[in-house]
Amino acid sequence: MGTAEGISVMMTMYEDESVEISYRHGAQLQLSPCGSEFVLVKATDPHGHPLQPTERVRQRTRFTISAYKELLATALAFRNKYASRPYLPEELISAENRKHFYSIDSGVKWPEWSSYKPELGPGGEILVRSEEGRAMLVLSPSGEDFSVEFTCNLSQPQHQTVCSLNKDPDGSVKSQQQVNSQNDERHLGKESTRINCCSACLTSTTQQQPEQMYQSTTVIQHHSCFAVDSTWAYPLSLARHHWTSHLSNSNNTTPEEDSKSRQADEGMNISDKNHKDRDSQLPQALPLTCPSPHLHRWKIKDSLHADEVSALPTELVKILWCQGVTYRILSGEVPVVEVSLGDGSVIRSNGVLNSYFTHHKPKLQSEEGSEITYHLSSLPPGVPGQLYPVGSIVSRASRILVCYNQAKHLLKFPTTSTCLQQDKHISKTTLSEQNLSSEVFVEKLMKMPQTAGSLSAGEQPPAEK
Repeated sequence: MGTAEGISVMMTMYEDESVEISYRHGAQLQLSPCGSEFVLVKATDPHGHPLQPTERVRQRTRFTISAYKELLATALAFRNKYASRPYLPEELISAENRKHFYSIDSGVKWPEWSSYKPELGPGGEILVRSEEGRAMLVLSPSGEDFSVEFTCNLSQPQHQTVCSLNKDPDGSVKSQQQVNSQNDERHLGKESTRINCCSACLTSTTQQQPEQMYQSTTVIQHHSCFAVDSTWAYPLSLARHHWTSHLSNSNNTTPEEDSKSRQADEGMNISDKNHKDRDSQLPQALPLTCPSPHLHRWKIKDSLHADEVSALPTELVKILWCQGVTYRILSGEVPVVEVSLGDGSVIRSNGVLNSYFTHHKPKLQSEEGSEITYHLSSLPPGVPGQLYPVGSIVSRASRILVCYNQAKHLLKFPTTSTCLQQDKHISKTTLSEQNLSSEVFVEKLMKMPQTAGSLSAGEQPPAEK
């Protein structure tokens, strides 16, 4: 993720998708759930007065000064890797990582089940590419987690995000509101004030140059096969199907492994005859400005602990990164902690029996893959020269799960609304409100007497009592 990752001790994403990062020099940074605002608590000056207050900086992310840009770029890369929707301000994306495009369609089509030929990576990964080449899914050799890489448009101002754009056959751009207003004019000869406002909003949008208006970048995300969004369900089922076939054809596969892989493949619940699942919509970037900045909550404390082990988060955690290892909480009736070690293997707690952990190792061509079960009371000791200390990693994963369960039990009242929930509500209701306003406008005209047709274009019909 860059040089700033080398000075970070721990990076945490909470369930509301806010991000908190602690650094070795004692500073602490937190991103709002939408990513558009941040707070940086600077490290205490060791030579300063003990009563000197800690310096805090609160800024808009896209307008941060150059001294903080590297920290913010690393924080956004971590956030976008695990968030439901990325935040992609042009100011924090280098020119070489931006590319121009002239289509705003986020839909992709995945290969057919019967005609797809698997593409194997050098480490045993299975790759699935969309037909347009704008998205790719990579299933890890263990078959327990996957990553996706897709092209995403950069974040736009709020009014440009709300006013969706369509293209005429002649290539001109117009909004969905303009399409609705044209239909209303055809039948009524008038259009509502709300539609006029959105049309004026679009006029300012279309004055920009195409290369400024349409820019994209590549987003990489990491997901668990036990928590799959519908966008990636079909390509993941394709990859897991061929991963299962690859295991079945292996000479080293035991009947138990074959049975487990078949059950995992069937668990994806994707029918090979359901062709409509081939079409999916890629995640879209969040708007540049947050519609509800008053909902940003800052969890940063003034006193910072240098030892990350003694300062594990006490709130509902979604992702925690520490020393190159990623810990993921899979929420549900029985929360599960999943550990991605970076070598394709995954360690996962066993549900209700959360004192047991299963290590899923990849099955490579040169060695036999295996599943090893650990118990907290008998963890393997550290061995000099090993890639990662399994014992300490499992112990930390258990502590993270315990902290999550405690925070969940202490959460007696529903959590407060976040800015992301407000943004989802706005996105879902904007189009319906526009359609509703048109319907109400038509209904009012139908209820008016015949003399209403003699009103001039600049006059408004009388309000109903």
